[in-house]
Amino acid sequence: MAALAGCSNIGGSSNSTAAGPTATQSPSSRSDVLESMTFKPKAGVSPQVKAHFKLAEDSRITRIALINGMGNEVNQALISARETVANFVVARLTDDSSERITQGKNTLVLIGEQTEVEIPVTYSASLELRDVISPDDSTELPPPERDGRRPIGLLVENTGQHADIARQVISKDGPHLEAFDSKTSDYTIDMMVKPGSTKLLPVRTYLAEIFGCPENHTREATLTLKPAFSDPVTFTQTFSYSSDGENSCQISLKGEQSIVERTQTEAQTE
Repeated sequence: MAALAGCSNIGGSSNSTAAGPTATQSPSSRSDVLESMTFKPKAGVSPQVKAHFKLAEDSRITRIALINGMGNEVNQALISARETVANFVVARLTDDSSERITQGKNTLVLIGEQTEVEIPVTYSASLELRDVISPDDSTELPPPERDGRRPIGLLVENTGQHADIARQVISKDGPHLEAFDSKTSDYTIDMMVKPGSTKLLPVRTYLAEIFGCPENHTREATLTLKPAFSDPVTFTQTFSYSSDGENSCQISLKGEQSIVERTQTEAQTE
């Protein structure tokens, strides 16, 4: 069954090791059971992705389940044989990678009175880091949470077919960790990045003034952006330390970031 614009890739034979019934219908008859499947992202403080299903009028399906690439059941819907629409959540911000739909191959299981069908489903998100933005260069970044701690921004673009969720950015030489689900009283971070869109993600406390800065200097920091579905992106960014002549340093960005590597996720390499 051909992929629809904005929909998952469904159809063809499945050689997945996911648990579930073996297909008892030929691939050509699968479109007679499932008319469409789409993923709809919901942004906000608790972002999630829902799968929506449209079944054929005479399919008489009573159970719909999604098995991810790790062989785990993500969610299921139990419906009457007369129903032709259903939906359920396939990814939440708080889900472990083993609990949500996985990047790459998944399996949709449809069970009815005389029907057991497995359909391969592909989820494809690709979050790319486009730039690291200084607070001096953008009015979209939130104000500092407190004096001496200014945010930087990660400009990202989703070039994939499905939505992704920015989960956190970590620093190897910090210690520093930014969880994008945190919020302040005046500013809520939207971590959902829809396909084809760009978004500025604030790392809110990275440019923190420090003590003991006898002279001006620079250093390279290595950070990793970790999305829910896309491969993690590790990059380096140079920071400039400027002494104010007293007891503290003002930290700012210097130059452009450099991508170090993209680490393949476990589900993709299986």
